[in-house]
Amino acid sequence: MSSANFGYSAVDVADAFRRLSTVAQGVSVPPGDTVLSPAELERCWKKVEAAAPTGSENLADDTLRSLQAIYSFIETLITSCGQPDAFELYEACFAALTKSGVFLQSQEAKELLLRLLTNVHEVYDVLLSCVETYEWVQPGSTGLLRLWMLQIIFACFGFESITGLHLMELTDNDVAGAVSLVSFMVGCADAPFELQDAAGRCLVELTSADSVFMGSCAQEGADWQNEQIAKLTGMLNRHVNGLIKGLIEFDVVEAFGRCICQHQMSHSNTDAIVKHFLTTIHNCLLYCSENQKKLRQHLATQSTIVQDIMIPYVHNILPALYDMGNPSPAVIEWQNLKSTLQTFVVVTFNINVFRPQLRDSDLITGVLQVPQILTHVTMIELLVKLSVNIDFVSSSHKDAILTQLQSAFHELSPDNQDRLKRRLTSEQRMRLPFAKSNKKSVQALSFCLDASANIATQTQQKGKKCRKGKNRRARKKKLFAMQRANKAAARRAPEEHDDEEDEDSDEDDDVPDLVAEGIPEKGVCELSGGLMVDPVQTPDGHLFDRAALEDWVRHEATNPITGTPLTISQCNAAVDVQESIRGYQMQMLSACEIAPEVFEPEAQRGPSLLGTLPSLSAPEQKPKKEKSKIRITSRSVIDCPEEMRCAVDGKVMVNPVRSPAGLVFEQKTLKRWMDNCGSVCPITGEPLRLEDCITDQAMKKKIVQFLKGQQD
Repeated sequence: MSSANFGYSAVDVADAFRRLSTVAQGVSVPPGDTVLSPAELERCWKKVEAAAPTGSENLADDTLRSLQAIYSFIETLITSCGQPDAFELYEACFAALTKSGVFLQSQEAKELLLRLLTNVHEVYDVLLSCVETYEWVQPGSTGLLRLWMLQIIFACFGFESITGLHLMELTDNDVAGAVSLVSFMVGCADAPFELQDAAGRCLVELTSADSVFMGSCAQEGADWQNEQIAKLTGMLNRHVNGLIKGLIEFDVVEAFGRCICQHQMSHSNTDAIVKHFLTTIHNCLLYCSENQKKLRQHLATQSTIVQDIMIPYVHNILPALYDMGNPSPAVIEWQNLKSTLQTFVVVTFNINVFRPQLRDSDLITGVLQVPQILTHVTMIELLVKLSVNIDFVSSSHKDAILTQLQSAFHELSPDNQDRLKRRLTSEQRMRLPFAKSNKKSVQALSFCLDASANIATQTQQKGKKCRKGKNRRARKKKLFAMQRANKAAARRAPEEHDDEEDEDSDEDDDVPDLVAEGIPEKGVCELSGGLMVDPVQTPDGHLFDRAALEDWVRHEATNPITGTPLTISQCNAAVDVQESIRGYQMQMLSACEIAPEVFEPEAQRGPSLLGTLPSLSAPEQKPKKEKSKIRITSRSVIDCPEEMRCAVDGKVMVNPVRSPAGLVFEQKTLKRWMDNCGSVCPITGEPLRLEDCITDQAMKKKIVQFLKGQQD
């Protein structure tokens, strides 16, 4: 990490110290603690600057004593101030520490800084936990405090070394708190790209089981293993719910949108950020969570992400693939395109308002022009599903799409034709879902969507036999088609990628054999054939994934199985089934982390990314003396009760409005919903206009009082 990354110079550090001296005036410091006047602080820094004019020089003992005096003074300011309105002082302290810490590169200087951070860890933890609440009550009240607090951690340990697990440790295993920090870093215009990129990668890692902080475990044996799997299963369930609530509450989609606009002049930067965003959404939509419906409704209010983020991202990838002439699955552009298509399939299946923009664009026809793409069964599968989801027969590109897909299918070998059909039909429970309610599109692609009984029976014989002989080192990392963070994919060696010429291996199954065979009996949607994430039950007992049934009912207004008239309002959430699926998902993911040998031989692990750097958690040590602790009373936004949340997506309301039916919505969210979905109530489906709703001042006051920790 060099200071050139941020452009911090000795002059910048001196300016930060001068601002700190100004802000610190009048702060009461306990007797005996280090205090520096503005002149003394300036004198100490000039001594350090003279010894290290470029920041890379080693520091002699005398110079280190001057730097130690500066850091001791800042530590005193941080630990002595316990006022809830002192964010300006905290910001000045951490800004000075960040700039000096980035500028001074010697190991001795780093050790002094890490020692300071360890000594102030209690204040640091409390500040991180309460900043979001203060920002909700009074936007802008904490300034850039979080930026400096987080940048100093990333700068000390390295942007590539910090992971989602470390953010969980930093927030005491509070996933909503971690998401809040990520959202701030990604959306902050003052944050350097390295910080935003690392934050996006950490968010992707937060969508996986290995980001749940389990602590150290010294026990051994099967009983310990079972206990740990059970423990992680429960923790992962809470983690996923908190993660999805955090994505909604802390406006992660908007944060990514701002970040992409900030870096729109750099294709490489925007590609990295968009990849993190799409992978996060992809993974979250595949979880069977009690907040799944709220996530879908929240995303439905953000329809501009299709034209502003999703489509431009693909168009940025395509030229490089065109120029290669004969690209293979080993190249990063191919991997990014494939994971993006997977995300598009998941998103367009779950959220119908995203479909028109994709249908009206030339995205699919552009992808079809990639050399060799139509020789790979897995890519054809994704393109078929995406075409069905957007109902491509209504597109002006219908003929081009149909002709190329049909030609590609007929050019496959008979074995690969059968394999594609299996993936789209009899094996669908193991794969990403698609919208079978778009009957005309399904019929147009019937050449690959109709499977004979013979092909179905082959699934249990030929498919399994071929899969057993293949290297499946990456299998446990792809449970339920979850995607990994960008840097993990980039580190994979080319030889680890199958060129897919022998595609009967099914190396990229979305769900491994062991997992697929254990799917709960009622966990599969009777319409889509896929594992449900938001199951609903009809009056006569049939079970469907909500997104699939909503699509079907909108077109047909009947039960897909019986043909009897049906509306979505007649169906109820299948809570027991959802709990069964969720338990199954969490248990499989937990077993994969605790006992990977169940799925595959455990690969040899390399050295820790952190190497010999100190742990992020503070080591146990004797305190030198009792310090006054920060005294801020507040409650987390994420802890607000349901009555204080918008009925659309569960976000804590800032400007609550109440409908004539008594439902309470966030005004901005309701307006976005109506802009995208029409003048209908998001909950009842009945006609509703924004002007029919009235501001609920009593609710707003109640929310503010709750977050301030006040009693009525």
